[in-house]
Amino acid sequence: MGRFTRAIRGFFGRFLTGVERRNPEILLENAVQDELENLKKLQVAAARTMAYEKMLTSDAAEKQKTITTKERQARQLAVRGQREAAIQVVQQKQEAQTNLSEIESRLDEARRNSQEMEQAFREQERRYNDLVRERAALLEEHQRSKALRVANEARADISLTDSSRDLEKARQAIRQASFEAQAVGQLGTSETERQIAAVEADVKRLDAERELEMMEVQMGLRSAASLEAGEDDGADASSQQSPAERNDLRGDEREGGEPYGGKEA
Repeated sequence: MGRFTRAIRGFFGRFLTGVERRNPEILLENAVQDELENLKKLQVAAARTMAYEKMLTSDAAEKQKTITTKERQARQLAVRGQREAAIQVVQQKQEAQTNLSEIESRLDEARRNSQEMEQAFREQERRYNDLVRERAALLEEHQRSKALRVANEARADISLTDSSRDLEKARQAIRQASFEAQAVGQLGTSETERQIAAVEADVKRLDAERELEMMEVQMGLRSAASLEAGEDDGADASSQQSPAERNDLRGDEREGGEPYGGKEA
């Protein structure tokens, strides 16, 4: 049974030691509480000794008053001639003086004890106040060290290389998404839209060619009859040709130098 009890005490002792080592606030609080308990005990002891001293002081004053009274009574009885009564009163006075001597002896000892207890109480009070101030300073220092340790751990966990790598990945992803959007926009143009754009280009070119032919007629570089014949032939040919063929024909005319839609004058 004794070994089992010692084992349990040892286990809980090691457990409490580990907890206190991780939390020094517990040790500081326990130390403060111990000093406070000692201060309370000394306060009670000092109060008791001081009360005993006051009681002895009161008893000594009463005995001194009794001695004074008995002496006065003895004198009065002696004056009256009552000797026996005076002797009894004197004996009572002597007994009171003996008691007073004992009380004064105990009173001296009680005073010394009161002074010692009061001094011990003041020393314990000073020690308790110093410990409370020291606890506050140590707790503040412990909090600062804990905050600094947390900051250092957080700083150690931060990797600039990992941040740069993540930033570069983000840039690549954004650029890839941008290029994919552009490609989708280009691929999204339908064949019909391209044909419409080609027809609009053909119409603009025909308008430009007619305006140029009119200028040539006005300048005498071309006859009006050839202009009318060219318009008829061009209209028939244009109606029979596809847009792709008209584009090929324009390319051949630009290479051969012959204007589209008519002959040179």
